Amino acid sequence: MSARSRTVFRPCLLLTLLAMGASQAVAQQTTIGVGVGFMPKYEGADSYGARPYPLLSHRNGHFFLAPKAGLPAVGLQTNLTENWTIGTYASLARSRKADDADRLYGTDDISRHGNLGVFTALRLGPAKMEASYYQALKSGYGANAVIDLSYRLWNDHDSSFSLGTEFKWSNEKAMRTYFGVKSHEAAASNGQLHAYRPDAGLRSYSLYGQYTHKLSQSWSLQGVLGVHTLGEEAKDSPLVEKKSSVFGGVGLGYSF
Repeated sequence: MSARSRTVFRPCLLLTLLAMGASQAVAQQTTIGVGVGFMPKYEGADSYGARPYPLLSHRNGHFFLAPKAGLPAVGLQTNLTENWTIGTYASLARSRKADDADRLYGTDDISRHGNLGVFTALRLGPAKMEASYYQALKSGYGANAVIDLSYRLWNDHDSSFSLGTEFKWSNEKAMRTYFGVKSHEAAASNGQLHAYRPDAGLRSYSLYGQYTHKLSQSWSLQGVLGVHTLGEEAKDSPLVEKKSSVFGGVGLGYSF
């Protein structure tokens, strides 16, 4: 199958934001729904893909099922205070194939793999901070840290709107997994790529707006629009076609 015949979409931050919007809108323990979003076919691509995906969040005591650091996750959490939460989770990361895009030709595939992580979240009025650190359960794939800061500008009976920013740091192994080019990959690319060994550093930062509208006691509509920009070590990779990209999506959730 050629690169042009495939549409690859990785929800990442978008999936997290839409799931958060559904749970915040109706303050229930369980939300199910469906969303559709768009973003680059891979991190750094200049072409876009779109696809539907499920929305799912659930909490029962200390147990939860929800996206963490942009990844579908299952875990345990506890409240240290009314506004401060800590927890641990396991998540699943998507794969990346050499035929996902023309620029990836000759590169090694990134296998689907699991992650183990920890997180903490603090809410102060309309402001929220969440920090997460997760390690890939695949040798050589490395670890990442994510900080998300958001502020709710308004919140009336039916609607709310928040602005936020996310920063993602990757260690050397993680950076080289997604942005590095080995010598044999450069040779297999037919001259398209050159060898590249990035160091640990700021992988990306994002700015976004999130809107939630309550349609009824149980149904809510969420929308997200943002800009994602790669950090220095990532954007200098020969795999990167465009250092900044737009992402967005809408989701419909039912809470009970």
